[in-house]
Amino acid sequence: MKKGSSGNRRRPPRPPQAPASRYPTRDNVYSLQQERMRKEQMEAQRLRNQGRYQQSYRPQEPQPAPRKKNRRRKNNNMIMPLIVFAIIALYLAGQMIHLAVKREQVNVETVAYGTIDTPEIYTGLILRDEYLVASTRAGQPFYQYSQGDYVPKGAVVCTVKDTDTTDRLEAELTQIDKDILKSQKTRTDLSAFSEDIARLEGNVSRTVDAYAGRSMKSSLSYMYTMKSQVEGFMDQRNQIWLTENVESLSQLTEEKNIYEDQLAKSMSSLTASEAGVLCLSYDGLEEKYHPDMAKEIKKKEIGSAKTEYISKAKNVAKGDTLFKIVKSNQWYIVAYLPNTATATWKQGNYVMLNAMTEEDNFQLRSTIESMEVGDKETKVVLSCYAHMEQFIEDRTVSFSLDSEIVEGLKIPNNAIVEKSLIKIPRTCLTESMGNDGVLIVSGEKTKFTDLTIVTSDEDAVYIEPDGAGVKMGDTILQGTGENAAQYTISELVPHAGVYVANSSMANFVAIEILEQNQEYAVVQAGSIVGLQPFDTIVSDAKNITEGDSIY
Repeated sequence: MKKGSSGNRRRPPRPPQAPASRYPTRDNVYSLQQERMRKEQMEAQRLRNQGRYQQSYRPQEPQPAPRKKNRRRKNNNMIMPLIVFAIIALYLAGQMIHLAVKREQVNVETVAYGTIDTPEIYTGLILRDEYLVASTRAGQPFYQYSQGDYVPKGAVVCTVKDTDTTDRLEAELTQIDKDILKSQKTRTDLSAFSEDIARLEGNVSRTVDAYAGRSMKSSLSYMYTMKSQVEGFMDQRNQIWLTENVESLSQLTEEKNIYEDQLAKSMSSLTASEAGVLCLSYDGLEEKYHPDMAKEIKKKEIGSAKTEYISKAKNVAKGDTLFKIVKSNQWYIVAYLPNTATATWKQGNYVMLNAMTEEDNFQLRSTIESMEVGDKETKVVLSCYAHMEQFIEDRTVSFSLDSEIVEGLKIPNNAIVEKSLIKIPRTCLTESMGNDGVLIVSGEKTKFTDLTIVTSDEDAVYIEPDGAGVKMGDTILQGTGENAAQYTISELVPHAGVYVANSSMANFVAIEILEQNQEYAVVQAGSIVGLQPFDTIVSDAKNITEGDSIY
């Protein structure tokens, strides 16, 4: 192209290069080796990640295709494991079905510690030595004693007044008493009782002086004590003045006697013919339910009484009951109890009752006065001295029989069975190689047989009747040495127990019952052979016998 033209300058062509050699050079060989080693390392790492790498790596050769004969052999080898698995599955299914059916028929539970805290409640009829007092006139009653107070014999308990008349007469008498006292204080002549009056007035002065120096900041109780003492001395003094026969007071004394006579005709005073405790309620059965009538009381009579309460503010008519006096602290309870509850009772013994009221509970130590045993129930008459005042208004009492709160293994009554066991005296026991047993006599020879002891006490051990080695009628040695004698096994003793189901079999285990009610029993925990905590027992023993399979 010409100089100064605007086109691109043509580049000169590259020199031709020599073709690559068909034979590798040293550099090419080294590069190929490096590339091959890199690929082998990558392949080894891949196999290592798959867990199949071996240190001396060799490329796997293609495996030939399996033949039809090997495939048939492989299928035959899989049939046997399937058959075995099917048999095991059928066995397990059968066991599960059998277990489910058995559990529906036999109930079991685990034994644990517990107590019986739901005692049976009974009702008894109360008998007391008591009497009623009725009003002899109509009017308003005024009581000098309160409920529960002790009343001496002959004391005035209540006064019934015709208030329309007595109010006026009492006002007149009060005014006359004031006039008499006023005249007595202004008398100039010497009183026959001047020394007594001077002594009483001196007591008043000394009492006031004794309390005058006390502070009122801490308590005012001493003020009421002082007031009571002063009023007592003054009442004694006034009584002397009012009863003194003085000629100058004869007119006032005569008027007072007239008013007192009129007042006596307008009121009636009711006294206690015998000493006792006052009660302001009654049921009208006080004479019928006397302690002497206890043997004639029937069960249907218990709980039939209705209590009437006496009001102090209400007017009474002639013949209305004013009060009741209970003459003795000894009171009686007649009740009908189950024979099982009184099986160990004896006449003259003491029993504890837990008596209940609406507000509180009381323990009564009661004496068994009499017992009449029936087919299912026993009529008992109990007597006690405590808490008579708490039940003085009641004709019936609810109570439970007292027993100690005994802790032990709590089991249902339905789990308890009875079994006859062979009794062997402890004097017949001997020991051989650490085992307890007996020496069975056979002719002139003896043979040691060990025993499986079910339970024991201080005098004997007890074994199963069908136990191996020893049976009823066997002759064993009793004692040792020259004192040894022959003893024939002949005694069977019934003993309570339960079926323990710790394994698949029901085994009888003897128990000692400590306490029992209608539903449960508390039994002693055994040391070695007895019932233990966390044992599994059959809770309904009527559906099973010893040796049956539980599971």
